[in-house]
Amino acid sequence: MHGVLPLKGDWYAPAVAVEKLLRDRANRGVFRSFAAARVRGRLECSLVWLKERPVRVVFDPKRGTLVFKDLLPNLVLGSALYRDLKRFLRERSDAGLPEHRRVDPERLKVRSTNRKGSVSVAIESLDGEWDYLVTKGLRLVNEIFLGFLRGPYYGYMVENFQEPED
Repeated sequence: MHGVLPLKGDWYAPAVAVEKLLRDRANRGVFRSFAAARVRGRLECSLVWLKERPVRVVFDPKRGTLVFKDLLPNLVLGSALYRDLKRFLRERSDAGLPEHRRVDPERLKVRSTNRKGSVSVAIESLDGEWDYLVTKGLRLVNEIFLGFLRGPYYGYMVENFQEPED
């Protein structure tokens, strides 16, 4: 899809804003590819970014939620990796983190879901500031891949994202 999604009533204005914010980043070269479409009242995007596998991002304008769908495959529900990921996500709201790494809990709610071993990360805007939502969402996913998973869970990256076995 090319250009900004057409406006369909006031309820859809947030989706137009989020799509523009993501497309602007794509135009600056943040993503290797970007596509967006409106599906059942939601903005659905596919972007190739940190890994070769496309990331599916869904924005629900009625709920103000940006979801990175099936971001982490093959992640057992009760595993140490999943428990640590949930802790890592909670810790992003710690006041001791630098502002650029911190998620303001007054502005965003972060959660994860694990469906049949596939983990999605959802970020809900509590204040309707779409730029903050998109910026913090992208930074959070970036930190998951380039920080959290690079430590003791590098083997997971090798198995699931074709990282070299250094």
